[in-house]
Amino acid sequence: RLRGVTIYHTDDPFGSRSEKKLLQQGELILSDLNFDINAGEFVYLIGRVGSGKSSLLKTLYAELQLIEGEGYVAGFDLRKLKRREIPMLRRRIGIVFQDYQLLTDRNVFMNLYYVMKATGWKNESEIRKRIDEVLKVVSLEAKGYKMPFELSGGEQQRVAIARALVNNPDILLADEPTGALDSETSIQVMELLKEVARDRLVVMVTHNPELAERYATRIVKLKDGVIRSDTMPYEPEDEAAAVAPVHRNMGHSSMSLLTSLSLSFNNLLTKKARTLLTAFAGSIGIIGIALILSLSNGVSRYISNMEKSTLAA
Repeated sequence: RLRGVTIYHTDDPFGSRSEKKLLQQGELILSDLNFDINAGEFVYLIGRVGSGKSSLLKTLYAELQLIEGEGYVAGFDLRKLKRREIPMLRRRIGIVFQDYQLLTDRNVFMNLYYVMKATGWKNESEIRKRIDEVLKVVSLEAKGYKMPFELSGGEQQRVAIARALVNNPDILLADEPTGALDSETSIQVMELLKEVARDRLVVMVTHNPELAERYATRIVKLKDGVIRSDTMPYEPEDEAAAVAPVHRNMGHSSMSLLTSLSLSFNNLLTKKARTLLTAFAGSIGIIGIALILSLSNGVSRYISNMEKSTLAA
């Protein structure tokens, strides 16, 4: 739910600047946004490049800070959201990107496994069961062992959708998920997203009006920083009956010490060159500091001995 929302773009991390600073230095992207979106809707945000579609999505998953208006997403108040609460919000939201953003040094199974571990899953049998479930949803149950470079673009995007579904989110946000795909593969991905939208909200950014007309239950067109059209517009008279969503506390999405150490060790093994270079650079730094301290200590002793010799003479 958005009411009177104005969105500013900034490169600063969420919460690193005051609202006053953001208002002064941020770039105005969208203004006076008012709409409600609900579970079961397949909402398309359409508009030209630079119209603010992706910035709106980034606001919904707290990549950009909301500083004007009211915004409630998955039970969280975006105006009052703290940085430490962002992981909890994102456990309730699945995100699909145009460029997939898969871990290229891990196979399909480990891509999903890594995300689940990082978001607090601990029981190994439950993790494996959930991975099997989401791979079946995207018709990739036989390709869990494949590396990303062994998959087609459409298959990689389906892995990205599976990754977005592992935490069973209330909302799925898709930023140009078909932008890098051919027409036939795009339709396959859209059919999958349409199926996903049966029991959750899906909000998709696209510049392809044909796909929007074919699959969307609702189309919101952005132009010149405002909503130019909405097939299901917000009605102000319903405001009195609206109730602000209540955030259900799902706990902190933190990892145990053992999990953290396990993931860190795995990263060291899979990125050996980077690990060796970092260790080498660290060793040079430590040796340099030791040499400086030794030299300083030697000079101090030499001066002390000279003073004693001079006084004795």
